Amino acid sequence: MIDVKDSISNLSFNHDGKKVVFDRCRGGSCQIQVYDLESGELAAYQSPNNERWTMGKYSYDGKRITFSVIPIKPKGGMNLSEMQIAVMDADGKNFKQVTTGPGAKLHPIFSHSGKKILYACAARIREKGKTPAADYDAWEVNLETGVQTQLTHFEYFYMSNLTYFPDDERFIYYGELPSVCEGVRQYQNETAFRKKMIELGQKGMNIMNVVVMKGKEMIPNPYKFPPKTFPQKPLLSKDGTIMIYEKSLSAGKFFQYSDDGEHRMVGEGGSVNDAAISPDGKLLGMIPASRATLHIYAIKDGKRNQSFYLAYALKIMKNYEDLIKKWERQNCDKFTMIPEKPSRIINQ
Repeated sequence: MIDVKDSISNLSFNHDGKKVVFDRCRGGSCQIQVYDLESGELAAYQSPNNERWTMGKYSYDGKRITFSVIPIKPKGGMNLSEMQIAVMDADGKNFKQVTTGPGAKLHPIFSHSGKKILYACAARIREKGKTPAADYDAWEVNLETGVQTQLTHFEYFYMSNLTYFPDDERFIYYGELPSVCEGVRQYQNETAFRKKMIELGQKGMNIMNVVVMKGKEMIPNPYKFPPKTFPQKPLLSKDGTIMIYEKSLSAGKFFQYSDDGEHRMVGEGGSVNDAAISPDGKLLGMIPASRATLHIYAIKDGKRNQSFYLAYALKIMKNYEDLIKKWERQNCDKFTMIPEKPSRIINQ
């Protein structure tokens, strides 16, 4: 029997939190898939043969979906430098590419009004190293005018979890290892760069880890974290009142932020590959590093109430069935297998 590798990544919830959206790669083929948490139906968006669609996110009203489009080179391999952002109706109609120009464009997300899309764009494709691109900054595209605007100029090594606040002007993200700030480059003058970081800190601002901006403007960060926390993967509810973050080097422990400093743990998943919050702020989803299982936690009490796995999980670990039974006893939730193939292609 041929062992067909199967994995999920780039998790998000749909507009009403009843479905999860993720990338599914199986046997060398990848799709954006939509899984109904209640009915168990699995559907998918199918890209053309010369493209890979990834990182799907629904609009807050559920009427449209945005995603990254990666062109496939004629001789194979992905052309990251020509990645673009696209949108289409939730039923797969009215596909439209909304960005132009070079650069790897990732993690698109709609504004609350649906008139803009926020995304990360890498200015440089790396010729070697584990990460394929670098020098990331936040951009947004106005869907009515087509104007693309660069919002940050920090050239991050990595960037993710970009999300608008309800005012559609402020936004939050995770930024790792910025290399420039207000014209000062770290590798050219580390002392001056460090001084800039200290000056920003004295003003209550920061450009590392969990960052909050207002358009192009650096503003005081409303979130204050305990020393040596190094927060990452910020997740924001639709109304902006609930913010969940992962504590770095904590074996996947996620906490709900509280202004009084009493941050409450709402889930943990060991080494976590992806995490997402439902728009209403009630559910936290996690994909462990194996990318073969999905766990759903109730944020209110931090208890895991739903778990799902791919058939591939049973192949990569010989005792996986025993582990599932053990986890079911410990967490009082039931494991359900995600179907191997979607029952329908949405955009056909």
